[in-house]
Amino acid sequence: MRSSSQPQIKKVDPPQTPSGLVEMIERFNQSSSRLEEQHAAVMQEVEDLKAKLQRKEEEVKRAERLSMLGETAAALAHEVRNPLGAITLFLSMLKRDVSDRPTALNLAEEIEKSVSSLNHVVSNVLHFAKNNRLHAVPINLHSVIQEVHHHFLSLYGSKATIGIELAGVPFIIGDDNALRQCFYNLIMNSLQITSFAGKISISVRDDAHKDAVRITVCDNGPGIAEDVLPRIFEPFASGRREGTGLGLSIVKRIIEGHGGEIAARNNAGAQFEIILPRRGQGR
Repeated sequence: MRSSSQPQIKKVDPPQTPSGLVEMIERFNQSSSRLEEQHAAVMQEVEDLKAKLQRKEEEVKRAERLSMLGETAAALAHEVRNPLGAITLFLSMLKRDVSDRPTALNLAEEIEKSVSSLNHVVSNVLHFAKNNRLHAVPINLHSVIQEVHHHFLSLYGSKATIGIELAGVPFIIGDDNALRQCFYNLIMNSLQITSFAGKISISVRDDAHKDAVRITVCDNGPGIAEDVLPRIFEPFASGRREGTGLGLSIVKRIIEGHGGEIAARNNAGAQFEIILPRRGQGR
């Protein structure tokens, strides 16, 4: 008699994977992981190189634009400088003729201030366009600063307070014309930011740790805007509507041309600190 129960099926365990195959799979997985990591690193490097190349291309285009702009501005500045010289000459004659008439003399002096500002702009444009090599010779830094100080004092001393404190050894190797332009730009910048009626101080002293001179120019103006501060020395960077934005970039170029350093910060107004080596490079 046939049994009605289901037939018994014997279960067989699946064959065990050989240990060699397991090791092979593990090595394959490890190699795959390393390849993925290397691929990710290569792709990141490619992205970094692309970004760097893009920045370089932007820098080249910007340099080309600045070069073209500089050439155009220099041509215009030369055209402006010729009549400006004539205006300055006639103005000095006018001041002499009206020296006994205070009202007329005051008007002539106001015109002189405007002419001085315009001449300052022209000088900056020409200096920016030419980028001349510095001619380093022994100079008296105190005398250079005193000369610039006297110029501004004679024009703006009635409203602005411009003080200097000169200490230490004044003799350095440098380009007196370039440094004169440098300090002129710094003081003019402070005068403009304080509406020609603020308090400006210039101090010169020996650097205690280096064979250098430390110059500090401060004003009591509103300071440098936080978004402008990181690029304050770039060409055409300015926190003011007026002006060309070239003055401080020229200052940086001159100081670095002497092998020096300049930094800007806010300290109850704007503060510029310069470290100028006594043996300038004159490049």
